Amino acid sequence: MKWGRQLVGIALLCSLLLSACSSEEGQTAEPASAPALQDSAESAAGDGQTLTVVAPSEANKVNHDAGKYKIQTKLTEFQLLSETQGIAWGLTRNELRMYLTEDNGRTWVNISPSANVQFAANPRYGKDVYFTDPQNGWIVRDPAGMSETIVLHTSDGGENWNISSIPQKNRVSAIHFNSPQHGWLMTTEESSTGKELKVLYRTDDGGAVWNIAMQNTVYDRGRSETGAPIPHLGYTVGINFTDSMNGYAMIQELGEPKLYRTKDGGKKWTSGPAFFDREKLKPCISYAAGNLQFFGSHKDGWIPIGCKLGDSTKYNGYFTEDGGDTWKFVNFGLPSSEGLNQSLRPTFINPAEGWALVGSTLYHTVDQGKTWLAITKNEVLQQKLREYPEVVKLQFASPHVGWLLIGNSEQRSSRLLQTTDGGATWRVL
Repeated sequence: MKWGRQLVGIALLCSLLLSACSSEEGQTAEPASAPALQDSAESAAGDGQTLTVVAPSEANKVNHDAGKYKIQTKLTEFQLLSETQGIAWGLTRNELRMYLTEDNGRTWVNISPSANVQFAANPRYGKDVYFTDPQNGWIVRDPAGMSETIVLHTSDGGENWNISSIPQKNRVSAIHFNSPQHGWLMTTEESSTGKELKVLYRTDDGGAVWNIAMQNTVYDRGRSETGAPIPHLGYTVGINFTDSMNGYAMIQELGEPKLYRTKDGGKKWTSGPAFFDREKLKPCISYAAGNLQFFGSHKDGWIPIGCKLGDSTKYNGYFTEDGGDTWKFVNFGLPSSEGLNQSLRPTFINPAEGWALVGSTLYHTVDQGKTWLAITKNEVLQQKLREYPEVVKLQFASPHVGWLLIGNSEQRSSRLLQTTDGGATWRVL
């Protein structure tokens, strides 16, 4: 059995060292003269986003026509990397289809890993996918019946993917890189109701080798003041490291968000600094916390907190100006989100400016959420929200450029929209 596992691993490694272009099965080629943007409400059920894809060798050329073709895939998530760069992906018959644009979505490059690596569920950013820039990215495939967790890594923009593994079968709950070399991956396993075993892995070579930095199989509560593993109690929401030594873990403990902090690269953690105040959110039945996000110099950051009441959620925020040492609560004063999209959080590009989509109305703030102005409703956005009522993600990369992914589960389809004027108008990418 041991030799069998080694042979399988060698075969998988060889396949992943090949070009990142995935199988073209199911892709529909069209004439090069076809329009770059296409979105038909009358298209067949189950279709996805129509993307104009070019070969990597053509990506930086002025004339893309010679090498471009079109594909259709249902996108399940995206991540903006800059004002002009972003990645988007989805699953087709358990194969991950991932695409990179560096020209605001006009053309895309297929950066999918080998089709030999099958995915049982859609990867999520910050949990299974992370990119520090268009060249360096990581994809984690949970064991899903296998004996190891597989980590794929590219350092050439997806032309090639290298493979490493972690010899355990626990669920991956978070991944974060603060540079192309230094990264952390948290795995968890529920041990009892409200508790989970947590193991934190660290890499210092871009993901080739992963070593255990922390595991809480044995937790000594008496050492908590000087540092100890993160306790069993609570579920991991996310992790965020500002450099190779300093980082935070967001944990949902007994229904409330709580921060843990490390100053030695993830080996020992201390509770705090405390930021959550139940008195400021008295009517809430439960709370939905997002992961800590830093801006620029890592001094300014924020944490979204959702106040849940039945089938509605109202978001507010906690902000820091000193790297997380102290926190300030800001009551956003936004309407509550209901139904399908009640978990959609506001998005900020800096400590002052952000956007929030509540129902079909897009709001904008420039004063840290103290006041919000509704942006004039755009007909394209309203129409698309009626056709695709499930909002997957909203993200802005600058005061002008933002992306919005919407879907329709019944039709098994999705659309990725873009604004270049701060949300006033939108178009389908």
